[in-house]
Amino acid sequence: MPEIRRVLLTGATGFVGRNLYPKLVDAGFAVVSGSRNPDQAEQKFRGRAFKKLDLEDYHTVLAALHGCDAAVYLVHSMADGSGYEKREERAAITFLRAAEQAGVKRIVYLGGIQPQAKPSRHLRSRAVTGEMLRSGRVSTIELQAAMVIGAGSESWRIVRDLAARLPLMVLPKWLESRSQPIYIDDVVVALRHALTIDIEGSAAFPLPGPEIMSAREILVRTAKQLGLRPPMVQVPVITPRLSSYWISIVTRANEHISRQLVEGLSSDLVAPDDGFWKLVPNHTRVPFDEAARRALFAEAQALPLRTRLAEWLLHRLTPQHDKQLKKQLERQSAH
Repeated sequence: MPEIRRVLLTGATGFVGRNLYPKLVDAGFAVVSGSRNPDQAEQKFRGRAFKKLDLEDYHTVLAALHGCDAAVYLVHSMADGSGYEKREERAAITFLRAAEQAGVKRIVYLGGIQPQAKPSRHLRSRAVTGEMLRSGRVSTIELQAAMVIGAGSESWRIVRDLAARLPLMVLPKWLESRSQPIYIDDVVVALRHALTIDIEGSAAFPLPGPEIMSAREILVRTAKQLGLRPPMVQVPVITPRLSSYWISIVTRANEHISRQLVEGLSSDLVAPDDGFWKLVPNHTRVPFDEAARRALFAEAQALPLRTRLAEWLLHRLTPQHDKQLKKQLERQSAH
């Protein structure tokens, strides 16, 4: 593998990019941060230099990649609403063409783990993006993760808010689907290693967390970390699409993103083996409970006091109502 010194970080202001940037700098890389709005980004992230990077404008992509040995691709368009699949495909093609012209040696892409059953639109788009990036002359390493745990992650924000804000948990059948959530620090380690790992050509690897868990177990164990044990009742009739509507009301997650993420939970998202971790054998992944504890602590520091107080009051003022509601739902689901 040729030496990698200068790296373009796309999605540099996003959740993963914010966590990855300091680790790349500490590892000795010269990091170029890309943003559609570099002036705003520099105001928000003092001390970091940003270059204009608009994936709908080939010339800005080529200019941002100029002089870079590698790039980390952390871009998606789910928050933009309908039609995002085509936008993501076009963006991947544009980026690959520019990377080839700029002489980039390695692209590292963080994608999504694929189910054995038919994937949701979100997961299908993630897969297509990876296929596009791996189809060219630039060596591309795709890392396929399930939910990333950490303060600022949209999928984790849904879990955290549901666990913190529901005085009674209604558990649809689809919550029995399984996945392997992974802590952000582990993702950062994998992305860093993927930049320089000695692999010829392109390849895709699962990036599983250390535990296989149902979505129900993820919610229950997160609530336990918060010191909560809300009553729970299983109901078989609520689909992921229906659930996404009330999730967008209860949680702080972006409406478009939450809908796509929840629909992706219709099938198991379990890796066949340890995937990329077999190439990094000395790294120990963070267990779920510890990852959740760290993420919840970081979230608590950022949440306004009034929000935390409202969540606390919600659970303290409605216990008797919850018991009555649970009994009523159990009677209805039994018929």
